[in-house]
Amino acid sequence: MTDTLRWGIAATGKISGAMAEALATIDGADLVAVGSRSQAGADAFAARHSIARAHGSFAALCADPDVDIIYIGSPHSEHHAMTIAALDAGKHVLCEKAFAINAAEAVEMIDAAIRNDRFVMEAMWSWFMPAWQQLRERVEQGVIGEVISVDANFCIPVFDEDGRHRRPDLAGGALLDVGIYPLSIGRFLLGEATDVKVLGRLTDQGVDGLLAGVMRHASGALTTFTSSLDAVSDHTARIVGTEGLITVAAPFWHASEFTITRHDGSAPLRIDAPNRGLAHEAEHAMECIFAGRIESDQQTWSATLANMELMDEIRRQLGVVYPSEVG
Repeated sequence: MTDTLRWGIAATGKISGAMAEALATIDGADLVAVGSRSQAGADAFAARHSIARAHGSFAALCADPDVDIIYIGSPHSEHHAMTIAALDAGKHVLCEKAFAINAAEAVEMIDAAIRNDRFVMEAMWSWFMPAWQQLRERVEQGVIGEVISVDANFCIPVFDEDGRHRRPDLAGGALLDVGIYPLSIGRFLLGEATDVKVLGRLTDQGVDGLLAGVMRHASGALTTFTSSLDAVSDHTARIVGTEGLITVAAPFWHASEFTITRHDGSAPLRIDAPNRGLAHEAEHAMECIFAGRIESDQQTWSATLANMELMDEIRRQLGVVYPSEVG
């Protein structure tokens, strides 16, 4: 393995643009190709980000012999097929969250990584942010005592009826796109959920437009969460302990600071931890690949599967079923 990894990007939306910008900041990351559904789309993206090769199909990107790893930034509904195709073509994969639309798909994607001896990881960028890493260290040190609750909200207004957020065929809804963040942060700090209860409201198209719920963890601590496509929330998170409180400034999912307030009368302590966006998770993926690992030791396959199973249960309670799951 050389000290350079050649990247390809699949899809040309906003998140793919952010990844292209992030890769440009990483030593040893060489963004060499992009693949899109159309040649025109690929050409435009390549021109914006100074990428040498633009492919007018995902198959062509997978067939590119000069690509080592593919970042998949397509809608959730495409992750399963695209990840397996890339792995079967001998590429490593960093797949945007949500990893798949359900746990069954996620299992098949991981099986493909094992079968091909190639790295695959869900791109849950929050877990790699310096602020969240430092915050968890403080929690584990007992700075706020025993944690009793984590609370986070992620509500955004998305009213385009034809956009991916509201289309069942593209696995739309608040949960898989933005609700995954408060769920993930609760799990990151408190471990996997032992129980979950949710209420919500579906859109006319049948996806979750609003949901709120509570998870219980093995310690007895609770994570409460709210997510919606119908309004804007304050995008903050709070971790409540028996001896203090940690507040995470908006937007909590890519935090750059948090404040510790203890109940002993001491002054609040603000921790600044600037982040480099998607670069942290991409660097981690590269480190794993250079080390010969096909699974991350931070965003593990078991964590991804547990999260998919959790969201499957939430959708069951809400009554959200995607067209590809019927029949």
